[in-house]
Amino acid sequence: MALHNLEVFQNELAVSNVHTTIIRKDNSNLSMIDNGFRLHLYGTYPYETMFTQLKQYVKPNTILQIIDNFNFMYYMVFVPSHCLNEEDSPYFIIGPFLNLKLPAEDIHGILKENQVPEHLLTDITSLYDSLPIIHNIPMFVSFILHLAHEYLGEVYTVTDTSKYLSPLFQTIQPVIDIEENSEIALSSIEERYKVENQLIAAITSGDYKRALLLHQKFTTFYIKPRTDNVVKNTQNSLIILNTLCRKAVEFADVHPLYIDELSRKIAISINHMNTMRELKNIETDILHKYCLLVVNHSMKGYSLVTKDIISYIDFHYMEELSLNFFADMFNLSKTYLSNLFKKETGSTLTDFIHHVRMRKAITLLNSSDLPITSIATACGYNDISYFIRIFRRTYGMSPKQYQKSVLRLPY
Repeated sequence: MALHNLEVFQNELAVSNVHTTIIRKDNSNLSMIDNGFRLHLYGTYPYETMFTQLKQYVKPNTILQIIDNFNFMYYMVFVPSHCLNEEDSPYFIIGPFLNLKLPAEDIHGILKENQVPEHLLTDITSLYDSLPIIHNIPMFVSFILHLAHEYLGEVYTVTDTSKYLSPLFQTIQPVIDIEENSEIALSSIEERYKVENQLIAAITSGDYKRALLLHQKFTTFYIKPRTDNVVKNTQNSLIILNTLCRKAVEFADVHPLYIDELSRKIAISINHMNTMRELKNIETDILHKYCLLVVNHSMKGYSLVTKDIISYIDFHYMEELSLNFFADMFNLSKTYLSNLFKKETGSTLTDFIHHVRMRKAITLLNSSDLPITSIATACGYNDISYFIRIFRRTYGMSPKQYQKSVLRLPY
Protein backbone atom coordinates (compact mmCIF):
# COMPACT_ATOMS: atom_id res chain seq x y z
CA MET A 1 0.00 0.00 0.00
CA ALA A 2 2.88 2.35 0.84
CA LEU A 3 4.38 1.99 -2.62
CA HIS A 4 1.00 2.80 -4.12
CA ASN A 5 0.82 5.89 -1.90
CA LEU A 6 4.07 7.25 -3.35
CA GLU A 7 2.63 6.79 -6.83
CA VAL A 8 -0.48 8.73 -5.79
CA PHE A 9 1.73 11.45 -4.29
CA GLN A 10 3.56 11.75 -7.61
CA ASN A 11 0.32 11.77 -9.61
CA GLU A 12 -1.23 14.44 -7.40
CA LEU A 13 1.78 16.67 -8.06
CA ALA A 14 1.42 16.06 -11.80
CA VAL A 15 -1.66 18.31 -11.89
CA SER A 16 0.68 21.28 -11.40
CA ASN A 17 2.67 20.19 -14.50
CA VAL A 18 5.85 20.27 -12.40
CA HIS A 19 8.32 17.51 -13.28
CA THR A 20 9.08 14.95 -10.54
CA THR A 21 11.92 12.43 -10.31
CA ILE A 22 12.70 9.62 -7.89
CA ILE A 23 16.47 9.32 -7.94
CA ARG A 24 17.63 5.74 -8.39
CA LYS A 25 20.15 4.03 -6.13
CA ASP A 26 22.59 3.63 -9.00
CA ASN A 27 22.30 7.38 -9.82
CA SER A 28 21.48 6.46 -13.44
CA ASN A 29 18.86 9.23 -13.73
CA LEU A 30 20.70 12.00 -11.88
CA SER A 31 20.65 14.28 -14.90
CA MET A 32 16.88 14.50 -14.55
CA ILE A 33 17.36 16.68 -11.45
CA ASP A 34 17.35 19.69 -13.77
CA ASN A 35 15.61 17.91 -16.65
CA GLY A 36 19.01 17.36 -18.25
CA PHE A 37 19.66 21.08 -18.74
CA ARG A 38 23.31 21.09 -17.64
CA LEU A 39 24.00 17.85 -19.47
CA HIS A 40 22.71 19.45 -22.64
CA LEU A 41 24.54 22.72 -22.05
CA TYR A 42 27.95 21.37 -21.10
CA GLY A 43 27.99 17.98 -22.82
CA THR A 44 29.13 16.50 -19.49
CA TYR A 45 28.39 17.65 -15.95
CA PRO A 46 29.42 16.26 -12.53
CA TYR A 47 25.89 15.56 -11.30
CA GLU A 48 27.21 12.98 -8.81
CA THR A 49 29.51 15.53 -7.17
CA MET A 50 26.70 18.06 -6.93
CA PHE A 51 24.24 15.44 -5.66
CA THR A 52 26.66 14.18 -2.99
CA GLN A 53 26.95 17.70 -1.59
CA LEU A 54 23.22 18.26 -1.90
CA LYS A 55 22.31 15.14 0.10
CA GLN A 56 24.01 16.40 3.25
CA TYR A 57 21.24 18.99 3.63
CA VAL A 58 18.36 16.50 3.24
CA LYS A 59 17.32 14.60 6.36
CA PRO A 60 14.29 12.48 7.32
CA ASN A 61 11.07 14.48 7.63
CA THR A 62 12.54 17.37 5.68
CA ILE A 63 11.75 18.98 2.37
CA LEU A 64 14.59 21.07 1.00
CA GLN A 65 13.86 24.20 -1.02
CA ILE A 66 16.46 24.82 -3.72
CA ILE A 67 17.07 27.74 -6.07
CA ASP A 68 20.01 27.08 -8.36
CA ASN A 69 22.31 29.51 -10.13
CA PHE A 70 19.97 29.64 -13.16
CA ASN A 71 17.07 30.64 -10.90
CA PHE A 72 15.36 27.24 -11.32
CA MET A 73 13.41 26.17 -8.25
CA TYR A 74 13.10 22.67 -6.80
CA TYR A 75 11.92 20.83 -3.71
CA MET A 76 13.79 17.75 -2.55
CA VAL A 77 11.86 15.32 -0.36
CA PHE A 78 13.38 12.62 1.82
CA VAL A 79 11.10 9.60 1.31
CA PRO A 80 10.79 6.93 4.06
CA SER A 81 12.13 3.50 3.09
CA HIS A 82 8.77 1.71 3.32
CA CYS A 83 7.51 3.85 0.41
CA LEU A 84 10.34 2.92 -1.99
CA ASN A 85 10.92 0.30 -4.62
CA GLU A 86 14.12 -1.71 -4.43
CA GLU A 87 15.86 0.39 -7.10
CA ASP A 88 14.89 3.76 -5.56
CA SER A 89 16.96 6.04 -3.37
CA PRO A 90 15.09 8.09 -0.73
CA TYR A 91 15.51 11.33 -2.70
CA PHE A 92 12.48 12.68 -4.55
CA ILE A 93 12.92 15.82 -6.68
CA ILE A 94 10.06 18.20 -7.49
CA GLY A 95 11.08 20.60 -10.27
CA PRO A 96 12.53 22.47 -11.98
CA PHE A 97 9.99 25.28 -12.10
CA LEU A 98 9.88 29.09 -11.80
CA ASN A 99 8.00 31.34 -9.40
CA LEU A 100 7.49 34.03 -12.04
CA LYS A 101 8.01 34.62 -15.73
CA LEU A 102 11.46 36.08 -16.16
CA PRO A 103 11.85 39.04 -18.54
CA ALA A 104 14.45 38.78 -21.26
CA GLU A 105 16.83 41.17 -19.50
CA ASP A 106 16.82 39.00 -16.34
CA ILE A 107 17.57 35.85 -18.36
CA HIS A 108 20.34 37.73 -20.15
CA GLY A 109 21.81 38.70 -16.77
CA ILE A 110 21.64 35.11 -15.46
CA LEU A 111 23.45 33.79 -18.52
CA LYS A 112 26.10 36.50 -18.22
CA GLU A 113 26.71 35.61 -14.55
CA ASN A 114 27.13 31.95 -15.55
CA GLN A 115 29.40 32.80 -18.50
CA VAL A 116 26.99 31.31 -21.05
CA PRO A 117 27.66 32.59 -24.60
CA GLU A 118 25.33 35.25 -26.01
CA HIS A 119 24.35 33.17 -29.03
CA LEU A 120 22.51 30.73 -26.72
CA LEU A 121 20.15 33.41 -25.37
CA THR A 122 17.27 32.63 -27.73
CA ASP A 123 17.41 28.89 -27.17
CA ILE A 124 17.72 29.10 -23.39
CA THR A 125 14.91 31.64 -23.30
CA SER A 126 12.77 28.96 -24.97
CA LEU A 127 13.63 26.67 -22.05
CA TYR A 128 12.61 29.28 -19.49
CA ASP A 129 9.34 29.79 -21.38
CA SER A 130 8.66 26.03 -21.26
CA LEU A 131 9.08 25.65 -17.49
CA PRO A 132 5.92 25.65 -15.35
CA ILE A 133 5.38 28.74 -13.22
CA ILE A 134 4.14 28.46 -9.64
CA HIS A 135 3.00 31.96 -8.70
CA ASN A 136 1.87 31.19 -5.15
CA ILE A 137 4.85 29.44 -3.55
CA PRO A 138 3.42 29.32 0.02
CA MET A 139 0.28 27.61 -1.25
CA PHE A 140 2.34 25.16 -3.31
CA VAL A 141 4.47 24.37 -0.25
CA SER A 142 1.33 23.74 1.80
CA PHE A 143 0.07 21.45 -0.96
CA ILE A 144 3.34 19.45 -0.92
CA LEU A 145 3.34 19.22 2.88
CA HIS A 146 -0.26 18.01 2.87
CA LEU A 147 0.43 15.34 0.23
CA ALA A 148 3.62 14.21 1.98
CA HIS A 149 1.77 13.79 5.27
CA GLU A 150 -1.18 12.01 3.70
CA TYR A 151 0.66 9.65 1.37
CA LEU A 152 4.09 9.22 2.95
CA GLY A 153 2.75 9.09 6.50
CA GLU A 154 5.22 11.63 7.90
CA VAL A 155 5.04 15.19 9.20
CA TYR A 156 7.50 17.28 7.17
CA THR A 157 9.08 20.69 7.56
CA VAL A 158 10.55 22.79 4.74
CA THR A 159 14.16 23.87 5.00
CA ASP A 160 15.14 26.85 2.88
CA THR A 161 18.88 26.70 2.33
CA SER A 162 18.85 28.37 -1.07
CA LYS A 163 21.53 30.84 -0.04
CA TYR A 164 23.87 27.90 0.54
CA LEU A 165 22.77 25.71 -2.34
CA SER A 166 22.89 28.24 -5.17
CA PRO A 167 26.65 28.77 -4.66
CA LEU A 168 26.98 24.97 -4.51
CA PHE A 169 25.98 24.78 -8.18
CA GLN A 170 28.30 27.66 -8.99
CA THR A 171 31.33 26.12 -7.26
CA ILE A 172 31.08 23.09 -9.49
CA GLN A 173 30.43 24.97 -12.69
CA PRO A 174 33.88 26.53 -13.32
CA VAL A 175 35.42 23.08 -13.87
CA ILE A 176 33.03 22.66 -16.79
CA ASP A 177 33.65 24.26 -20.15
CA ILE A 178 30.86 24.98 -22.54
CA GLU A 179 31.91 23.48 -25.84
CA GLU A 180 33.04 26.11 -28.33
CA ASN A 181 30.26 25.24 -30.75
CA SER A 182 27.78 24.11 -28.12
CA GLU A 183 24.14 24.72 -28.92
CA ILE A 184 21.28 24.26 -26.50
CA ALA A 185 18.82 24.44 -29.38
CA LEU A 186 15.93 23.50 -27.12
CA SER A 187 13.53 24.75 -29.75
CA SER A 188 15.50 23.35 -32.68
CA ILE A 189 13.94 20.47 -34.59
CA GLU A 190 17.25 19.93 -36.37
CA GLU A 191 19.14 19.45 -33.11
CA ARG A 192 16.45 17.17 -31.71
CA TYR A 193 16.68 14.87 -34.72
CA LYS A 194 20.45 14.89 -34.45
CA VAL A 195 20.27 13.59 -30.89
CA GLU A 196 17.59 11.10 -31.91
CA ASN A 197 19.86 9.69 -34.62
CA GLN A 198 22.70 9.40 -32.11
CA LEU A 199 20.35 7.57 -29.77
CA ILE A 200 19.36 5.14 -32.55
CA ALA A 201 23.05 4.49 -33.27
CA ALA A 202 23.75 3.77 -29.58
CA ILE A 203 20.88 1.27 -29.37
CA THR A 204 21.91 -0.34 -32.66
CA SER A 205 25.35 -0.99 -31.16
CA GLY A 206 23.85 -2.24 -27.87
CA ASP A 207 25.58 0.54 -25.89
CA TYR A 208 23.18 0.98 -22.97
CA LYS A 209 25.18 3.61 -21.08
CA ARG A 210 25.43 5.87 -24.11
CA ALA A 211 21.79 5.23 -25.04
CA LEU A 212 20.73 6.23 -21.52
CA LEU A 213 22.81 9.41 -21.66
CA LEU A 214 21.41 10.39 -25.07
CA HIS A 215 17.84 9.62 -24.06
CA GLN A 216 18.20 11.89 -21.03
CA LYS A 217 19.56 14.56 -23.36
CA PHE A 218 16.68 13.98 -25.80
CA THR A 219 14.10 14.52 -23.06
CA THR A 220 15.43 18.03 -22.45
CA PHE A 221 13.89 19.21 -25.71
CA TYR A 222 10.61 20.96 -25.19
CA ILE A 223 7.92 19.27 -27.25
CA LYS A 224 4.41 20.67 -27.06
CA PRO A 225 2.12 18.15 -25.31
CA ARG A 226 -0.55 16.50 -27.43
CA THR A 227 -3.17 16.62 -24.68
CA ASP A 228 -3.78 18.21 -21.28
CA ASN A 229 -3.47 14.77 -19.65
CA VAL A 230 0.05 14.34 -18.23
CA VAL A 231 -0.22 10.54 -17.99
CA LYS A 232 -1.49 10.25 -21.57
CA ASN A 233 1.32 12.50 -22.85
CA THR A 234 3.88 10.32 -21.09
CA GLN A 235 2.33 7.19 -22.57
CA ASN A 236 2.55 8.76 -26.03
CA SER A 237 6.24 9.59 -25.55
CA LEU A 238 6.96 6.02 -24.42
CA ILE A 239 5.14 4.59 -27.44
CA ILE A 240 7.38 6.78 -29.62
CA LEU A 241 10.46 5.54 -27.72
CA ASN A 242 9.35 1.92 -28.20
CA THR A 243 8.98 2.49 -31.94
CA LEU A 244 12.35 4.24 -32.17
CA CYS A 245 14.07 1.38 -30.31
CA ARG A 246 12.36 -1.18 -32.52
CA LYS A 247 13.74 0.47 -35.65
CA ALA A 248 17.20 0.74 -34.06
CA VAL A 249 17.49 -2.99 -33.36
CA GLU A 250 16.30 -3.76 -36.88
CA PHE A 251 19.47 -1.99 -38.07
CA ALA A 252 21.43 -4.36 -35.82
CA ASP A 253 20.11 -7.37 -37.78
CA VAL A 254 18.16 -8.69 -34.81
CA HIS A 255 15.74 -11.34 -35.97
CA PRO A 256 12.14 -10.04 -36.30
CA LEU A 257 10.92 -12.83 -34.03
CA TYR A 258 12.72 -11.29 -31.05
CA ILE A 259 11.90 -7.70 -32.00
CA ASP A 260 8.18 -8.37 -32.32
CA GLU A 261 8.05 -10.23 -29.03
CA LEU A 262 9.76 -7.47 -27.04
CA SER A 263 7.98 -4.62 -28.81
CA ARG A 264 4.59 -6.22 -28.19
CA LYS A 265 5.27 -6.81 -24.50
CA ILE A 266 6.43 -3.23 -23.97
CA ALA A 267 3.44 -1.79 -25.85
CA ILE A 268 1.06 -3.82 -23.69
CA SER A 269 2.85 -2.68 -20.52
CA ILE A 270 2.64 0.99 -21.53
CA ASN A 271 -1.09 0.73 -22.24
CA HIS A 272 -1.73 -0.95 -18.89
CA MET A 273 0.16 1.65 -16.86
CA ASN A 274 -1.88 4.56 -15.54
CA THR A 275 0.40 6.24 -12.99
CA MET A 276 3.34 8.58 -13.55
CA ARG A 277 5.56 6.48 -11.28
CA GLU A 278 5.03 3.35 -13.37
CA LEU A 279 5.57 5.21 -16.62
CA LYS A 280 8.74 6.96 -15.46
CA ASN A 281 10.23 3.72 -14.16
CA ILE A 282 9.80 1.95 -17.51
CA GLU A 283 11.83 4.48 -19.55
CA THR A 284 15.29 3.13 -18.72
CA ASP A 285 13.91 -0.43 -18.70
CA ILE A 286 12.90 -0.06 -22.36
CA LEU A 287 16.38 1.11 -23.36
CA HIS A 288 18.05 -1.63 -21.32
CA LYS A 289 15.95 -4.44 -22.82
CA TYR A 290 16.46 -3.32 -26.41
CA CYS A 291 20.21 -2.95 -25.90
CA LEU A 292 20.31 -6.43 -24.38
CA LEU A 293 18.38 -7.69 -27.39
CA VAL A 294 21.15 -6.36 -29.64
CA VAL A 295 23.89 -7.81 -27.43
CA ASN A 296 22.24 -11.24 -27.29
CA HIS A 297 20.57 -11.59 -30.70
CA SER A 298 22.21 -9.33 -33.26
CA MET A 299 22.92 -11.23 -36.49
CA LYS A 300 25.55 -8.73 -37.58
CA GLY A 301 28.55 -10.76 -38.59
CA TYR A 302 26.49 -13.89 -39.24
CA SER A 303 27.08 -15.59 -42.55
CA LEU A 304 24.34 -15.38 -45.16
CA VAL A 305 23.69 -19.10 -44.66
CA THR A 306 23.00 -18.69 -40.94
CA LYS A 307 20.76 -15.67 -41.53
CA ASP A 308 18.80 -17.56 -44.18
CA ILE A 309 18.36 -20.58 -41.90
CA ILE A 310 17.06 -18.45 -39.03
CA SER A 311 14.63 -16.65 -41.32
CA TYR A 312 13.43 -19.91 -42.84
CA ILE A 313 12.79 -21.45 -39.39
CA ASP A 314 10.84 -18.37 -38.35
CA PHE A 315 8.38 -18.72 -41.24
CA HIS A 316 8.35 -22.51 -41.66
CA TYR A 317 8.56 -23.81 -38.08
CA MET A 318 5.46 -25.99 -38.63
CA GLU A 319 7.19 -27.98 -41.35
CA GLU A 320 9.62 -30.90 -41.05
CA LEU A 321 12.95 -29.25 -40.22
CA SER A 322 16.27 -30.85 -39.39
CA LEU A 323 20.02 -30.59 -39.89
CA ASN A 324 19.70 -32.94 -42.87
CA PHE A 325 17.02 -30.71 -44.40
CA PHE A 326 19.17 -27.56 -44.27
CA ALA A 327 22.35 -29.38 -45.33
CA ASP A 328 20.52 -30.48 -48.48
CA MET A 329 18.99 -27.02 -48.99
CA PHE A 330 22.40 -25.29 -49.00
CA ASN A 331 24.34 -28.21 -50.45
CA LEU A 332 26.68 -28.31 -47.44
CA SER A 333 27.93 -31.16 -45.29
CA LYS A 334 26.04 -31.73 -42.03
CA THR A 335 29.21 -31.38 -39.97
CA TYR A 336 30.21 -28.08 -41.56
CA LEU A 337 26.71 -26.62 -41.25
CA SER A 338 26.29 -27.78 -37.66
CA ASN A 339 29.61 -26.28 -36.60
CA LEU A 340 28.96 -23.03 -38.47
CA PHE A 341 25.53 -22.51 -36.90
CA LYS A 342 26.73 -23.34 -33.39
CA LYS A 343 29.77 -21.05 -33.73
CA GLU A 344 27.72 -18.06 -34.91
CA THR A 345 24.59 -18.42 -32.75
CA GLY A 346 25.82 -20.29 -29.69
CA SER A 347 23.00 -22.81 -30.18
CA THR A 348 22.73 -26.09 -32.01
CA LEU A 349 20.43 -26.01 -35.03
CA THR A 350 18.08 -28.54 -33.41
CA ASP A 351 17.84 -26.55 -30.19
CA PHE A 352 17.15 -23.38 -32.13
CA ILE A 353 14.28 -25.03 -34.00
CA HIS A 354 12.81 -26.20 -30.68
CA HIS A 355 13.26 -22.72 -29.23
CA VAL A 356 11.23 -21.10 -32.02
CA ARG A 357 8.53 -23.77 -31.83
CA MET A 358 8.23 -23.50 -28.06
CA ARG A 359 7.73 -19.74 -28.30
CA LYS A 360 4.91 -20.34 -30.76
CA ALA A 361 3.43 -22.98 -28.46
CA ILE A 362 3.39 -20.55 -25.55
CA THR A 363 1.67 -17.94 -27.71
CA LEU A 364 -1.06 -20.42 -28.69
CA LEU A 365 -1.50 -21.64 -25.11
CA ASN A 366 -1.80 -18.06 -23.87
CA SER A 367 -4.29 -16.99 -26.50
CA SER A 368 -6.49 -20.04 -27.16
CA ASP A 369 -8.04 -23.15 -25.66
CA LEU A 370 -7.06 -25.40 -28.57
CA PRO A 371 -6.45 -29.07 -27.77
CA ILE A 372 -2.82 -29.89 -27.04
CA THR A 373 -2.66 -32.15 -30.10
CA SER A 374 -3.72 -29.26 -32.35
CA ILE A 375 -1.12 -26.95 -30.79
CA ALA A 376 1.59 -29.59 -31.24
CA THR A 377 0.73 -29.99 -34.93
CA ALA A 378 0.60 -26.20 -35.45
CA CYS A 379 4.11 -25.96 -34.02
CA GLY A 380 5.57 -28.68 -36.24
CA TYR A 381 5.33 -31.70 -33.91
CA ASN A 382 3.46 -34.70 -35.28
CA ASP A 383 4.45 -36.82 -32.27
CA ILE A 384 2.44 -35.50 -29.28
CA SER A 385 4.62 -37.35 -26.75
CA TYR A 386 7.76 -35.75 -28.18
CA PHE A 387 6.12 -32.30 -28.08
CA ILE A 388 5.16 -32.77 -24.41
CA ARG A 389 8.68 -33.95 -23.56
CA ILE A 390 10.32 -30.92 -25.21
CA PHE A 391 7.80 -28.53 -23.62
CA ARG A 392 8.38 -29.98 -20.16
CA ARG A 393 12.14 -29.78 -20.63
CA THR A 394 11.82 -26.11 -21.66
CA TYR A 395 9.23 -24.82 -19.18
CA GLY A 396 9.24 -27.32 -16.32
CA MET A 397 5.61 -28.41 -16.75
CA SER A 398 3.42 -30.12 -19.30
CA PRO A 399 1.50 -28.09 -21.94
CA LYS A 400 -1.77 -29.11 -20.27
CA GLN A 401 -0.61 -27.90 -16.86
CA TYR A 402 0.49 -24.60 -18.37
CA GLN A 403 -2.78 -24.17 -20.28
CA LYS A 404 -4.87 -24.82 -17.17
CA SER A 405 -2.83 -22.37 -15.11
CA VAL A 406 -3.24 -19.65 -17.75
CA LEU A 407 -6.93 -20.22 -18.37
CA ARG A 408 -7.62 -21.08 -14.68
CA LEU A 409 -9.43 -24.22 -15.67
CA PRO A 410 -10.23 -26.86 -13.01
CA TYR A 411 -7.99 -29.94 -12.98
